[in-house]
Amino acid sequence: MDLYSKYLSVVSKAEEDSYFAKCGFVACNNTDDVNGNTMLIGINPSVPINNQYVPTPSYMHPFTSGSNAYFSKLCKYIPEGERESVGYLDLLPFYEQSQVTLLSNIRGHEAFIAPVIAVTQEEIENINPSLLILANKAVAPYFGALPDYVWMGYNFIQVAEEDLPQSLKGRNFDIRIIKGFRTDPKAQNEIIYRPADGICKLKGTVVLFYRHSRGLSSEEALSEQNYRELSQFAKEVKSISKYL
Repeated sequence: MDLYSKYLSVVSKAEEDSYFAKCGFVACNNTDDVNGNTMLIGINPSVPINNQYVPTPSYMHPFTSGSNAYFSKLCKYIPEGERESVGYLDLLPFYEQSQVTLLSNIRGHEAFIAPVIAVTQEEIENINPSLLILANKAVAPYFGALPDYVWMGYNFIQVAEEDLPQSLKGRNFDIRIIKGFRTDPKAQNEIIYRPADGICKLKGTVVLFYRHSRGLSSEEALSEQNYRELSQFAKEVKSISKYL
């Protein structure tokens, strides 16, 4: 089943005439070229796909020479020759220009949203990136990064300053490594996705808790050199994680 069909199987359960039944949704298709590489995660498709809002089932991952202005800015620190192998997914597939509106509609509908996010999580696990860049700060709680929020339920360890690549030292980037799934009692009761074999494929994946580059100072923003070093660091960490 393709990603759009997986979303459809859960989105179709939205109450008739509800916000989520009306807003429409779209899936981003990633090719096998992105497997094991870098993946950027946004919150939802807030810009037109193919320059218009239409009920398009899916679109190809967007970091190409034909990208619209939004995606071009989002990946500007990724060397142009590497963009074809960088994946992209939104946490939620729903069309909505206002993030505040989207998040406010989630409140009170968590039971409906959980299976939708579980579809996204399964896709991320299947792609198994070595580096995840959470490009919207609102995404972090859904990865389980805050004690009071479980959702995907990942367990993180902070990367020590001395272990960071040289160009990232002293920059206050929030960089962590996924250790596996959380095992605390709250997570045991609330985690939304459990693979059939119980294995967390993202063990060893490096995660940068970032935000959209708009409004970032030069000190806060990634450069191509920062990205190259972080990407190489992530591949090295991922390569040894299977032995841990």
